[in-house]
Amino acid sequence: MNIYETKQIRNIALAGHFNTGKTTFVDCLLFNTGAINRRGTIEENSTQSDFNEIEHERKSSVLSSVLFIEKDNKKINIIDTPGTDDFIAEMIAGLNVVETSVIFVNAQNGTEVGTENAWNYSQKFKLATIFAINKLDLDQANFTNTFSQLREIFGRKVIAFHIPVSVGPSFKSFYNILDLKLYEYNDDKGKATIKDIPESDLKKIEPFRNELLEMIAESDEALMDIYFQTGTIDDENLTTALKTAIINREIFPVLCIGSKNNIGTDYFIDFIVNFCPSPDEVEGRLTSSGNIQTVDPNSPPSLFIFKLTSEAHLGDLIFFKIQTGKIYPGIDLQNEQKQQLERLNQIFLINGKKRVEITQINAGDIGATVKLKVTQINHTLHEKGFNIEYEPIEFPNPRVRIAVAPKIKGEEEKVGTSLNSLHLEDPSLIVQHSPELRQIILYAQGEQHLSVAKWRLEHRYKVEVEFKEPRVPYRETIQKQVRGSYRHKKQTGGAGQFAEVHMLIEPYVENAPIPSEFSLRARDIYDLDWGGKLEFVNCIVGGVIDQRFMPAILKGVMEKMQEGPLTGSFVRDIRVIIYDGKMHPVDSNEAAFKTAGMMVFKENFVKAEPKILEPIYNVEIKVPEEFVGDVMSDLPSRRAVIIGIEGEGRYQKIKARMPLAELDKYSTALRSMTQAKATHTQSFAEYQVVPPQIQQKLIEEYKKRQEEEKE
Repeated sequence: MNIYETKQIRNIALAGHFNTGKTTFVDCLLFNTGAINRRGTIEENSTQSDFNEIEHERKSSVLSSVLFIEKDNKKINIIDTPGTDDFIAEMIAGLNVVETSVIFVNAQNGTEVGTENAWNYSQKFKLATIFAINKLDLDQANFTNTFSQLREIFGRKVIAFHIPVSVGPSFKSFYNILDLKLYEYNDDKGKATIKDIPESDLKKIEPFRNELLEMIAESDEALMDIYFQTGTIDDENLTTALKTAIINREIFPVLCIGSKNNIGTDYFIDFIVNFCPSPDEVEGRLTSSGNIQTVDPNSPPSLFIFKLTSEAHLGDLIFFKIQTGKIYPGIDLQNEQKQQLERLNQIFLINGKKRVEITQINAGDIGATVKLKVTQINHTLHEKGFNIEYEPIEFPNPRVRIAVAPKIKGEEEKVGTSLNSLHLEDPSLIVQHSPELRQIILYAQGEQHLSVAKWRLEHRYKVEVEFKEPRVPYRETIQKQVRGSYRHKKQTGGAGQFAEVHMLIEPYVENAPIPSEFSLRARDIYDLDWGGKLEFVNCIVGGVIDQRFMPAILKGVMEKMQEGPLTGSFVRDIRVIIYDGKMHPVDSNEAAFKTAGMMVFKENFVKAEPKILEPIYNVEIKVPEEFVGDVMSDLPSRRAVIIGIEGEGRYQKIKARMPLAELDKYSTALRSMTQAKATHTQSFAEYQVVPPQIQQKLIEEYKKRQEEEKE
């Protein structure tokens, strides 16, 4: 296996909506460069990219795959990413470590949600970007409409480099605008016959050619002068200026692909080699200190971990991109996050499920290793003394949640351990062991994401689980002021217990004055761990309660606030005023005052018109115009309040607020009503009072659950 220098490396990620043919095209790339001798198919479970059992079952990509090809003494690393929105974290991680994104578009469907997701993250990571219009060899393919949509949504920098001669089953050739040649494919071997374009067809493509030259000229002031003087650009200047324009994101080329019949593959490979950046030709990687670290083969070694997979027969495989220096088997690198040395005993290049062991790998390249002790996704490894930490990948907030429970009693710890292992492989899967809800909650991007997580728990970790409806983290508070007292008196032979506490409770209002009848001794406001405030006011005069007992009263109140009487939920936003009481010189102690404080708070709370609060989320729904009516009419049935709607290209963005209780199943419903063409994001907004009929239902359900637990 050749060892490639930084200048010889190209890193690309294939992204886009699902069913755009990315995985099939990967096999074309490998076949055309001799890495495999037969192209696989998704139907036969024989592609190099989709090799996991779950992907064979689903007939679609679930995980990103790392592969490479070699051409003309260049190495092209390829990350094939899933297009389903539920697995967007895999796409984000792949785009984060490459210099070029290739966004696949289905010529039958045009731009879709996955197209825009890929574009948005490509722009965020400042990647050179190419559009590949695929499936031009299928019925109902439409190049003209697809290209027009791309330009409408992503702007005039989207430039056609190919124009198909025809589309549909007859698609086998395209005009190459760049070199004014006709590329014709007469079989599925992937090698074009290159011909001159017939004179009669040159006029068809002349507008595209002129636009391409103008866009290239616009990216270079000196070149623009030459172009306007001569009306053309010579080949040498054209090649140099085009590469610069692509790297600077002044041009986003559109290429034609027919992955089913291996059309356009040879040109694509040459285009990547000739016009896409090597790792050291782009800005570099952001560090946690705010600096930019360029890819530098001459600096001490450092690398960034972007992917981790765990297989029963292989163990943990840890994928990295080298940012500086070079690494080799046996090198010791320090984990910046854990401050622990890791030895990389073996270094691999990865081609799907195949590993190629290698003796050295240089800056800018992508590789993998095994059996590291503490290293995880988003960690930085570096030579000791070369202290650097690369900015971690930010994954999107989850959109669905589910409660996970073992089918076999006693396997709770095994379930928790397995879920945490899944999180290490996929940080967008978030595990919460909630004492409040008394459930293990698994957060994910969607129902498919949850389904795959369950499959992996059962097949990879051999633990049978049930998915149950997650409880909602309700809160309880009060609506009016109540006063009361409680005397705790206990005599059991020896020293007894005595405490009497007089307490006023009322809703918390910021900067509210103390009632004039009381004398303020001390006031403390606590930000509660579960949200909201507790204001604890000491108005004791005359020493009726010793100051040393006030912390015990507060402790009793806080303890009772962790289990409200209506639903057992946390209590929030209350002011407590201690204004009177009694104590005994012998029998009073902290335990007695804690109990008295707890009991008077409980009795007052029930009388203070308690109410239940529910979490409300901000929701943004991005939906094609044809489905806006269905989505808008559905939202009120979920107790959602529509805030507004605004246009965004071919999509409408609906902003709403929805209770979490209604949001848990929304991802599936939205997918169903929009043919999987809409997506949504959500973020916590606030707590609001639940409607009276729902409050009564929640109270009854809590009582029933308590009775069942007693049994």
